[in-house]
Amino acid sequence: MTYHNAIKYVKRAPREHEQDDKFEHIRTLCGELGDPQKRLPFIRLAGSNGKTLCGGMLTSILKQTDITVGYLAMPMREDLKQNIMISCNPLSMEETVGYTKEVASAVARINKRRTLEWQNACDELNDGEPKPSMPSPFVPTSSELLLAIALLAFRDKNCKFCLIECDHTSSDPSHFLPAPFAAIICGTIPKGDRHEIARIRSYICRGIEEIVSAPQDPDAHRILADTCASVNCRLTLPLKSALGISRLSLRATEFSYKGHAYTLNLCGRFQVFNALIALETVEMLGRRGYTIPDKAVMCGLSSLQIHSKFEVISSMPCIIADSTHTPVAIETVCDSMTEFRASTGNRVRLCLPAGELPAQYLSALAERGYTVERLVLLAAEGEDAPKVDCDIPITVCKTPKQTAKEALASLGKDGFLLISGHIRFTEKVRYELLALLGF
Repeated sequence: MTYHNAIKYVKRAPREHEQDDKFEHIRTLCGELGDPQKRLPFIRLAGSNGKTLCGGMLTSILKQTDITVGYLAMPMREDLKQNIMISCNPLSMEETVGYTKEVASAVARINKRRTLEWQNACDELNDGEPKPSMPSPFVPTSSELLLAIALLAFRDKNCKFCLIECDHTSSDPSHFLPAPFAAIICGTIPKGDRHEIARIRSYICRGIEEIVSAPQDPDAHRILADTCASVNCRLTLPLKSALGISRLSLRATEFSYKGHAYTLNLCGRFQVFNALIALETVEMLGRRGYTIPDKAVMCGLSSLQIHSKFEVISSMPCIIADSTHTPVAIETVCDSMTEFRASTGNRVRLCLPAGELPAQYLSALAERGYTVERLVLLAAEGEDAPKVDCDIPITVCKTPKQTAKEALASLGKDGFLLISGHIRFTEKVRYELLALLGF
């Protein structure tokens, strides 16, 4: 099996089962692999926005220590090894192939055993007795395969604990794992989203010992606090009174928290609040016996760089890339842009995937007084040109390379380019853009 074949094997698996199997497939698969999830403590990264950033900050901090930490991002990205990291380092191609082969062999053994059991059952029938139905093939989903690969890697690398970034679907196979010792709620719980609140409440009741949460609106905070109190789960939120922001620029962010000064190579006020969640998580880990020096925290935060997370690709002309695709995140990004209005101006060129995002961005930017001068959209093969109710010039492209070229064409110094969308879209356009800029 080559690395390319490993990616194809996982990608070609179904996204979900036709019927809810209550995690029967992932439980069976892990059992065949020796239950690598046993005795592997983990923290769940949940919430509406900021999971990748918080996870990146934590792993960058812990990389400065002797604590080996595994990281799994769900769902699958374009490059499989980027989903699974050990102390900030992605699995090598050889390791990815090895673990994928191990999982594929386990799937083949399960199918072979089921077929043999069916054949044996048929052989034992008396004459005239009807044959039982042949068992359906054992076919795990791509997320189940990804989780199994990650668990094998975390076990073999002797990870002290791991961080699992959930994907907010009922079919997320990581829900089959035992309760994590802690959970991090990144971003705000959507106001009035009863389903999301009920889901978080039921998850807390599974036996989590500590919750670190972003600031929430009063109703969500009350529900979180009451639920945590009912099951003796500690709830921690950042202290806004202990925060001081000294610098917000397109190059760096400087702030202090609880008497310590920190620097981020990330832009935007929302990055500071993600950092506060990471800092409170570090304190929580300290209470559990993990030694994390202050110097490791400062170096981890200051050295972190994450692609396509309000990333300033160029300052002249100003080009910002952010992998945003939810209404809550769009509001956050647009609020962050207003903090740099003096540097970027009010004229925006948007580069987005076709779909619902253009209308959402146009509305959010109009509310903040921005003028969108042009829309550059990437439509999938066979997808009709999107209908956007506006008088703004729209260019529809069919490839990421063409999209990047059109986005850069005649981009003046009196405006800026914002590239946004799902990470798969943003990374592809970002790659093509950097090539055009000569990086």
